[in-house]
Amino acid sequence: MRISARFSALISLFLTCALAPLFAQAPAASGSSYLLLSQDPAFLEKISAFSTTVYSVSRTRLVKLSVPFAGLDPELAAKLRPVSPGEVFNGPAAKGEQKAADPAVLELTSKVDGRRLMGYTEGITMTGKRSASQLDASAASGNRLAMDYIAGAFKDMGYAVERQCYKDRKADKECNVVARRKAAQPGAKSILVIGHMDSVGHENAGADDNASGAAGVLEMARVLTSYSSDHDLVFVTANGEENEMTGSYACVKRMKASGELARVAWAINMDMIAWNRDGIIEIETNKEFSAHADWVGSLARVYTKLQPHIAMPAWGSDHVPFLEAGIPTYLSIEHWEDHTPCYHQACDKLESLFMDYASDIVRLNLAVIAGKARLTPLKP
Repeated sequence: MRISARFSALISLFLTCALAPLFAQAPAASGSSYLLLSQDPAFLEKISAFSTTVYSVSRTRLVKLSVPFAGLDPELAAKLRPVSPGEVFNGPAAKGEQKAADPAVLELTSKVDGRRLMGYTEGITMTGKRSASQLDASAASGNRLAMDYIAGAFKDMGYAVERQCYKDRKADKECNVVARRKAAQPGAKSILVIGHMDSVGHENAGADDNASGAAGVLEMARVLTSYSSDHDLVFVTANGEENEMTGSYACVKRMKASGELARVAWAINMDMIAWNRDGIIEIETNKEFSAHADWVGSLARVYTKLQPHIAMPAWGSDHVPFLEAGIPTYLSIEHWEDHTPCYHQACDKLESLFMDYASDIVRLNLAVIAGKARLTPLKP
């Protein structure tokens, strides 16, 4: 039987739409959808037995359950959050009005040194096994060595350094490393930059996840030593991110108890910033801060080669506790559609990294600070 070209085209169009991949579909409007709060391969395999994916774009994956939520294993249930379709967005940042680059900001961002950034990344990666669980095994674990390395780097830059210990382990203490520099005027608002230093625990691995982000925190701190600021500067390398963000939750709790959290004007998180081939950066936040994320995206277009995409809602990294506390915060992370193939694997090594891309993310986050604070170059 002969089929006309027009009818054949219609059939082809129908099949293309009907069989489109789930990531291209909008979130379902009816029934309960749950956001996956982990994309660890082992968790994904377990939850797939009790769910169907209804939306999957970049880091955002929504599922519908085939069993009652109350019937799930508590460990699985803890990694699900109900969401409404209105909370979900994944796509390019709004373009808005294109502005000319500020020469002062260009001068600031030009100070980012990719070789130093790589050096910090290597120093953290090569400490051994950095999972927080290693603190149960030894007082000289890779996790402890990473804390020591980072604390030493901050001290060498002239920052006041605190080990913010929040959990006793069998052989050591689990701590965040926090570096601070006060503004000249007392009572100033603060800017907080965070990135976790722990890994899932493979030997001398976790280079992208997340030695790169912790190194980005160090490099931002180094560049800003050349400037005075009308905001306090707080740099946090968090521990325990791979264990339900224990370090960043402890940091928020500690800062809230001391009254310091009330002075945090906004925060920046860096996690997995060094593997990419398409030039896209994801800026992840929650819906109430979407305009702020679009503004960050506009700076990416002016001061970097990055293509900014917005991802909502937030999950699974150290920006989440700050967002839950009402602090405007975003995550800067590599594009999840092109993220490292060695995610949570032993092959997440230094030789796989793209440091030009990581350097651009650091430049973007410095431009954001310059856009929110008054920075004054210090005399040599």
